[in-house]
Amino acid sequence: MRQVHDQVTMKFRFCGDADCPDWVLVEINTLSRLSSVKLKLLGQVVAQGIINPPIDMEKAEKLFSESKLDADIDLKACVACLSYIITSTVRFNCDSSALQSELQQLGLPREHITSIKRIIDDQSANLAAKFKTSSLRVNPLENFTTRVDEDVNCAVLDLGVGGEKKTVTLTPFTLNVLLENLKGVRKTMAELNEAS
Repeated sequence: MRQVHDQVTMKFRFCGDADCPDWVLVEINTLSRLSSVKLKLLGQVVAQGIINPPIDMEKAEKLFSESKLDADIDLKACVACLSYIITSTVRFNCDSSALQSELQQLGLPREHITSIKRIIDDQSANLAAKFKTSSLRVNPLENFTTRVDEDVNCAVLDLGVGGEKKTVTLTPFTLNVLLENLKGVRKTMAELNEAS
């Protein structure tokens, strides 16, 4: 009789109760090769870059260039990994004690975890405020006009988005589906607004 073994996967709160991405696992190893002081300084540069983009790569490169030990470590990979950890932790509202435990499970040294935890504790309010201002935003709609093209029996929307003009053609069926979806979204938003 053949036995089938399920692959055990771990879920992490800082990843939104999902698996930790493989590339982050690889870069955790890279981060652990940095000194905890350098990791803290790099983490501060990354956090500031998330709050006030872009990340100051010149400053980050200077941190790396001052140490021969770290010359072979990929700076961009470290920045990406720290950015993911910091952003995901705040985005998924993962408390720092859970983050500490999860990073330890992933093999990051305790001093390194403490450095990341301090950065998140110090900057979480600023990061959350930044994410709130940029969430659910795409290029803002500047203007629009509608018309009916009777030759092809379609509604035509001319949209001004991000300084560009876009034209969208909708069949009657698509227009009805869109309208119903928008009514559902409006209802959900009203319910959420009443609940908060």
